[in-house]
Amino acid sequence: MAVPSLQVLLVEDQEANIDAWKDKAASHNADAEVKGFRVETLFAQSAAQAQQLLDEHKFDAVVVDLRLNPDEGKEGIPNDDGNALMKHVAAMHPVAMAVYSGQRQEADITEFPQVETFDRGNGLVPVFDWLAKQLVMVMQLRGTRQAIERETARIFFRSIWPRWTHWTKSANGAELGDTLARHVVAHVHDSMLYSGGEIAHPEETYFVPPLKDRLDTGDLVRLADDLWIVVSPRCDLANAGKVPTVLIAHCKDIAADWVSKPKEKASMIQHGKAPKWHFLPPILDGAGRKLGPWYVEFSHLRAVPAADVATDLTANRFASLAPQFVPSLVERFGAYFSRIGTPNLSSD
Repeated sequence: MAVPSLQVLLVEDQEANIDAWKDKAASHNADAEVKGFRVETLFAQSAAQAQQLLDEHKFDAVVVDLRLNPDEGKEGIPNDDGNALMKHVAAMHPVAMAVYSGQRQEADITEFPQVETFDRGNGLVPVFDWLAKQLVMVMQLRGTRQAIERETARIFFRSIWPRWTHWTKSANGAELGDTLARHVVAHVHDSMLYSGGEIAHPEETYFVPPLKDRLDTGDLVRLADDLWIVVSPRCDLANAGKVPTVLIAHCKDIAADWVSKPKEKASMIQHGKAPKWHFLPPILDGAGRKLGPWYVEFSHLRAVPAADVATDLTANRFASLAPQFVPSLVERFGAYFSRIGTPNLSSD
């Protein structure tokens, strides 16, 4: 079996440090079968060069020095180009990223604490050890990219290209990019779900943290020691101030039964066979802790005044249901409240 190669971008402006990396990579690659992977490296000596290479190549990891060659006309002026580049990478490129610098204390990783920082004085061994730890993740991510590209190609040749003239007639150039992206993503998701036997992993149920800045239907909120989920209609939440209250439903933790009663899991997944409950699968929070699963209790509701939404709800969100799982929640909630029922009948 061929040894995989990690494609690495080293952003470094000092030739001596680049040479040291080349020597370390050559030594590592000479023993690649034992190490389990090879390291293939491209080099950039400025943030601008790095961005160009990122646009032109597919990397698995980026290693960034913080002090880089400045733009023309800014020679000799201390810069923060490395931190700016990290923010660009985090916004545009799904790669593993680390800092390797003599000024590691200046690394701004507040927004992405998973980024490792390495002191140049400790040499390159810790950096290559870090690369080894990223191997499984980046190989899975590479497989994800290939799967998405495969499905995108199929959609492109079967649907988009043959209908391209209709696309261009219905939208101008400025609108077409986002429209086309949504169209492709929707097709890719459904196609991959179908090819996978229409079985979803529990983690697919959630976005952690929530993607939207504002409160939305399906947002999970921590209040004190309890978990709640937003069940107000999306149309109300999209228009701030439209309604005086936001409705949330309590989430009953059933983790103990999930572990101790494995034979009942099938029933739990089917919402406990009770219309007043809606099953939510377990989740790993941002710290990697296992939480849930839960029953959403439609019979246990709370109305939060609009004035308290920002502090009580929006500020305490930690996850949200992915869009494809929100309709099921709303449908069951609506069905529970739309039932009429009949009076109890006497036995006479």
